[in-house]
Amino acid sequence: MKEKKIGFLGLGSMGFPIAYGLFRSGWKMVIPVYRPCSLRGYSPIAPDQETKQERFMEMLSGGAEGAESQENLIESSDVLILSLPTSKQVEEVVLGDDGILNHAAEGTIVIDLTSADAESTRKLSGLLEKRGIEFLDAPISGGTIGASKQTLSVMIGGKKEVYEQVKEIFDTIGSSEKIFYLGPSGAGNVAKCANNFLSSCCFAATTEALMVCAKAGIDPQVAARLINSSGGSSTATSHKFPNLIFPGKDMGMSVNLMLKDINLFLEAGKKYRVPTFIGDTTYQLWNLPVAEGHGGEDLKAFIEMYERLCQVPLNGISAEGKKTK
Repeated sequence: MKEKKIGFLGLGSMGFPIAYGLFRSGWKMVIPVYRPCSLRGYSPIAPDQETKQERFMEMLSGGAEGAESQENLIESSDVLILSLPTSKQVEEVVLGDDGILNHAAEGTIVIDLTSADAESTRKLSGLLEKRGIEFLDAPISGGTIGASKQTLSVMIGGKKEVYEQVKEIFDTIGSSEKIFYLGPSGAGNVAKCANNFLSSCCFAATTEALMVCAKAGIDPQVAARLINSSGGSSTATSHKFPNLIFPGKDMGMSVNLMLKDINLFLEAGKKYRVPTFIGDTTYQLWNLPVAEGHGGEDLKAFIEMYERLCQVPLNGISAEGKKTK
């Protein structure tokens, strides 16, 4: 597989460290030089614009091929990896005049890392299959840290034989024990929205629990450690609060994107006739900061909403329980 050229579309906060990791692991890369805005979005591997530009130029000087247009990138690649915000952008890349459907060669394999709509994925997969182009939905989990360390979880839907062809790529961007082939087209997308729905539930419930503890005079940092050692533990208590919220760091995802994934879960529930009582409530809860005009902000805007309601600080508190910023 390493003789194949990988074209990468979507060099944002997740896409860039993934593409850079593939390059550093010896894959032949084709990257866009036609869109300066593709260098937006930061990660541990490229925490600012200057470092990201340096890494980008390192890829070009180290053998990565620079594509002068999207059409050129698609035509030059054997495998195309997409890392985009939503299905809307994926559909534009696939169906546009300069898109994959019109310009990819027969036999091209498309790997879509986007947290996308399963119905859209199935539609695109069917259209591409008629042109002899294979499509895998492969949404990822692990954030910018996992992308930078190449330890992502990957949830794959599509033809199993196609997955097996490109498994070496998944093993490069993620940990081998976290690579899951789940079934036909769209299966990866359904699993990802279910995962993010659970993540949003745990995060919201942990926020409420810590607020109650804080109101009762318990240090929320101590309460988080206690909960993490007990039955209420989750990644919210093991990682998000101690390593991101309490130190006052960004979480690397917007409220709007979380709400999108919760909505995709609700749509899946409707399709498969599963009652979503908790899902409906969770959607309304996460929609509150959106209604207040904070949808485009980092997930910590959800915490800040609770801070305003309860008059208790959580975001950026020090070891003494005081705001650091």
